[in-house]
Amino acid sequence: MYKIAIAGAGYVGLVAGVCFAEKGHNVICVDIDEHRINYMKKGKSPIYEKDLEELMQKNYKEKRINYTTDYKNAYKDADFIFIGVGTPEREDGSANLDYVYEVAKQIANTVEKDCIVVIKSTVPIGTNDEIEKYIKENLKNDVCVNVASNPEFLAQGNAVKDTLTPSRIVIGTENIKTQEKMTKLYENFDAPILCTNRRSAEMIKYASNDFLALKVSFINDIANLCEIVGADIEDVSKGMSYDERIGNKFLKAGCGYGGSCFPKDTKALHYLASRARI
Repeated sequence: MYKIAIAGAGYVGLVAGVCFAEKGHNVICVDIDEHRINYMKKGKSPIYEKDLEELMQKNYKEKRINYTTDYKNAYKDADFIFIGVGTPEREDGSANLDYVYEVAKQIANTVEKDCIVVIKSTVPIGTNDEIEKYIKENLKNDVCVNVASNPEFLAQGNAVKDTLTPSRIVIGTENIKTQEKMTKLYENFDAPILCTNRRSAEMIKYASNDFLALKVSFINDIANLCEIVGADIEDVSKGMSYDERIGNKFLKAGCGYGGSCFPKDTKALHYLASRARI
């Protein structure tokens, strides 16, 4: 079993940390919010996710997970350091990577053994390359650090199940040793593992979220047209859903898509495409 440090005890980081602990690993979750850390040490979850609080209490009692603000001790001898901090949107639609770089700086100043830094946050294509370069250029100790992309695919309210039994595990690396170690880390997870290069893994996350947002937008436009021509959108959606190429997910007409991911991720991909002059 591995020693895993999780940078960021929010939605992505906390769920990942608890699920790795449930699989038997030794996990330490790091956050700058001392109140949040103390709250979690009491077995309380700062977010609502089915089964999360129960697993927090179970694994804390069994000493497989802990919470701290002391990143120095958490990162220095970890086998894997997962970055799960927020990447909020900027005014121009691009992703704000300030929190990711702050963690990268802490890691470069702290690690005392070879390790793998895993970016689980949703980041623009090429970020893993840049973070690895930044860490290696700023390392304080003579150690080897490789960066891997491992995006999450969680549905709010179902995040624990989506982590323990995911639809797929995407691992983006640039060398075979890192790939092998990442695959070993996930060997107890019952899910297909797709190994790619880092940029492909980053794009898989954006493409997946934006495609789902596209389905929501599409069915809403069809609903508007149904009202004009006298068709029933519920029957139309049901009729479409029998086609296995389309499926029945994200075909419920409504006011639109929201949440913490779809709006910012669609803007970020649009910004990326604009910069690439697509």
